Amino acid sequence: MPWATAGFHPVAAEWPQMAMEQRAEVVVVVDPYGSGRFLVDELLLRGWPLVAVRSSSEVHESLSSSWDPTPFERTLVHCGDVLGTARSLREGLKRPVAVVAGSEPGAELADALAEVLSLRGNGTALSRCRQDKHYMHERLRDCGLAACAQRRCGSVREAVMFASELGPGRSVVVKPCASSGTDCVFKCDGSEAVADAAAAVLGGRDSAGRRNDAVLVQEHLQGTEYVVDCVSLDGQHLVTAIWACQKARIGSEFAYDRTTTVPFSSEEGSIQRAICEYVFQCLAALGVHTGASHTKVVYSETQGPCLVKSCPWMHGLVAPAVWAACAGREQAQAYLLADALAEGGMVLSWKLEAIGMGSPAYELANYSIILDLQCHEDGILARSVEEVAGEWIRALSSFWMMKCDLEPGDRIHRARDRLTSPGYIVLIGPDPAIVEQEAAVIREAERNGQMYLLSTSTSSKTPTPPACSDDEGTWGKCGLFLPPVAAPRDPSPRMRALEAQMANLLSSPSASPELLPKACAEFVLDGLDGILE
Repeated sequence: MPWATAGFHPVAAEWPQMAMEQRAEVVVVVDPYGSGRFLVDELLLRGWPLVAVRSSSEVHESLSSSWDPTPFERTLVHCGDVLGTARSLREGLKRPVAVVAGSEPGAELADALAEVLSLRGNGTALSRCRQDKHYMHERLRDCGLAACAQRRCGSVREAVMFASELGPGRSVVVKPCASSGTDCVFKCDGSEAVADAAAAVLGGRDSAGRRNDAVLVQEHLQGTEYVVDCVSLDGQHLVTAIWACQKARIGSEFAYDRTTTVPFSSEEGSIQRAICEYVFQCLAALGVHTGASHTKVVYSETQGPCLVKSCPWMHGLVAPAVWAACAGREQAQAYLLADALAEGGMVLSWKLEAIGMGSPAYELANYSIILDLQCHEDGILARSVEEVAGEWIRALSSFWMMKCDLEPGDRIHRARDRLTSPGYIVLIGPDPAIVEQEAAVIREAERNGQMYLLSTSTSSKTPTPPACSDDEGTWGKCGLFLPPVAAPRDPSPRMRALEAQMANLLSSPSASPELLPKACAEFVLDGLDGILE
């Protein structure tokens, strides 16, 4: 199989075109951005023809670089009418066999389309509870599950009042009701910090581009944060991965420090068993019946697990590819999601049966750290990180890949969240001690000036903070992707033509409600095969 030698990401020549042409069914991927590309790759390897549905004509900057129209036979842009978009899908040449969200913005629309098309999905009855963290926690509370103390606040004054009601000396977390990573997430001690954080949230938009009309204030949960990845089929949940997350406090904010792989354990009294049982209960309460999810919980030795948030889409960033390198492709979330949605879940059912007979949910051959880079001051890069430190970083025995696209003259920011991190480095190896030791070497280099060489100049080619997106980075000797060229690539001819066609149609008089169906606009590019060869 090409994957065994070339990596997780197939090139166009390897797509099984004959199988696609013979299939009478198609898989619909809504907003196939970010980690959704791993699912697209897996479906292509299985010979499935694909249709893309974009929930909006605009893509948030953190996801835009991962949008590639070339694998899709059709691209539909949803314009607000779910029934109309479903009708467009149903009237295509191939019948939809599954609808799945490729990333966060498409989750709600994917549920609605699957429901209208009578396909497997999570339905829409509890969609609000899966999208809005306030309603999410209230749903858990109504179901008798552990949930944090919280209040949805429409003003800075209300946020400060609720924080004071929790009691003196208690920290709170202030964040948008819907967000990802540590985007606009603040840990606050004292009313002044709460007021500043609430004002910052209410004055902006969340990571998906939605305006924040309210701010969520929650108690700060004490303990270790874990992420549990699952793939579900008809209400049965399979744990595909467990990660431990560490955060670093930087001023009044905190940024991700690292994410590490966690071995599986079903032993009575183990943390893994406790958090997995709790996550299964949360998924059931939130109506997650079929599909991928990743759920963040904080585990306290005294109080057990408590939810941070549950997200009904694949784990983001590079986690799916990293986990495949640590536990094998057949344990990867993309592999099992493709099996569950498009091929009846035979492999998933077999794994669930094996677990019921005492087998572990997964076994790790390698240990990994996804290390979020942290610059400790604002400034202008005099030399790129690649030029300053690339050689010695790649010489580390556990080096797997690095993403840091900043160039000389670019502005670099003190890391406050994932969006202001300069990038990340992935380390993978069989010996956890060596991987941890080499991560410590990188952190020390960041502190002592061996990573970020700043200029005294105040000019910058990028006046706004760089967005740390989910697109592929520079891959190392063990990488699962084919290495890109050194310079950033221009969009493909097919993508440029698609975007131009979409922009022209949506801005033309023919896009008016009287002349264009309100459901969606469709874009199919013909005559570009010679350009792509």
